[in-house]
Amino acid sequence: MKRVLAAGVAGLAMAGAVQAQEAPPPMDQPRDWSATLAQDAADLHDIMIDSHPGTHDPLNPAFRVRLDEGLAVARARARTTTDAGGWWWALRAYVAGFEDGHVQIGIKQPGYGFPTRWPGFLTVYRGADQVVSDRDPADETTPPLGARLIDCDGVDAETLAERRIGQFRGRWFLEAQRALYGDWQFLNASNPWIDEMRQCRFEADGATRTYALAWRAAPDDLAERRGRLAQRARPDFGLKHLDDGGFWISTPSFNGDPGGEVHARLTALIAEMNAKQAALRLAPYVVLDLRGNGGGSSHWSVEMARALWGWDWIMAQPLPRTEAVEWRASDDNLAEISAFRDRLRATGGQAELIAWAERAATGMQAAQAAGRPYWRDSGEDEAAEPGPSASAPQLMAGRVYVLTDSGCGSACLDAVDLWKAVGAIQVGRETSADTVYMEVRSPTLASGLAEIAVPMKVYRGRARGNNEPQRPAYLIEGDMTDEAALLAAIRRLQPN
Repeated sequence: MKRVLAAGVAGLAMAGAVQAQEAPPPMDQPRDWSATLAQDAADLHDIMIDSHPGTHDPLNPAFRVRLDEGLAVARARARTTTDAGGWWWALRAYVAGFEDGHVQIGIKQPGYGFPTRWPGFLTVYRGADQVVSDRDPADETTPPLGARLIDCDGVDAETLAERRIGQFRGRWFLEAQRALYGDWQFLNASNPWIDEMRQCRFEADGATRTYALAWRAAPDDLAERRGRLAQRARPDFGLKHLDDGGFWISTPSFNGDPGGEVHARLTALIAEMNAKQAALRLAPYVVLDLRGNGGGSSHWSVEMARALWGWDWIMAQPLPRTEAVEWRASDDNLAEISAFRDRLRATGGQAELIAWAERAATGMQAAQAAGRPYWRDSGEDEAAEPGPSASAPQLMAGRVYVLTDSGCGSACLDAVDLWKAVGAIQVGRETSADTVYMEVRSPTLASGLAEIAVPMKVYRGRARGNNEPQRPAYLIEGDMTDEAALLAAIRRLQPN
């Protein structure tokens, strides 16, 4: 059995390592959008066939079915597509059909946005209900703040959300997806594959009322409105010593790009943790703040755990394990991992990461030479790790809290897995989730207008299940951007 922390780099660590950064074609230039959709959908299909580990996965026979059915739907939509909105939302639906947060798509033109309409108000999820949380104050014909959505045009609120949001975002069964995208129920960003509702019923103060909807252009400050509703924090990297002796450590990203700013910030943060190790270990509590962290490299969470608990304690715990990792051995995947290795060498990256990348590249080459779809890494390098100690000391005098929000995925989830296994307590909100397909690269589709994220490896026997979130031991309600309130809630959890 292979320990998760020995698995190398997880998640979104290497996205874009090979792709040349060229200026994307403008979205507003005249083009045949029907042909563009058909071409890009076919290209997406071919890239997945060539490089995604699910194509040959005997444990996931539904993958190829999803891939082919998604292409058929996209081609059918291409026959009636006339504009960029039809192209974009058809591709979004194709990607969402994989039910995998690591399979993503993004428009390459920076800052591009589709014209968006609304009926004068927005709803978000509050528990299982969709409630009005923002409205045009000048429009008295819209439902009041706090009103609960019942149905629209005879379709119940939840079915409506699945059709209007879940179809294009995927994984609608996750609480995190609803928290992140619930406000799209009453928005339409040039999506021809959904209808704009005509009338909806809302319940407020025990009374039910029907409202006719007047759709119009969304306000200029829509992004700010949505940001306030989302309550997504993006703290800066840092280590703060609090007035009661506790520590607050913020890591809003685990990006593994060796040439990026995040890499430098994380390197400096871990150096600071090691320098202040004695104080951290004697503190009454330490908060590991993962708000805003969507993944990157699992290397960073291992190093943070080492600084706090020490390697002997870590290795003595029942860590989350995986039996093996299988890499899809394609030419493009090999080029990606080889380029990542070369960048590490050029920037003076850590020797263990260089060795890991070299091992993966060599393994994929061997699999290709033998005509095998996968290179299987069963953890032969575990012998180099320190062994568990039966008398490992607990070096942390106080509690360690892991603060999570609904955006935590990929290597952020690996961090929660590891830190909880060695003694941390999760607080905050339920996380997002990921599949066992990891380690993405980002090829550009044939049109040049969009790029996708494609996983290159698959975990075998991972302890955390497919699309399984991490749930906090202590749920913290309220505004996740209010650090003072979060700190007060955590302090109330401290033993007397």
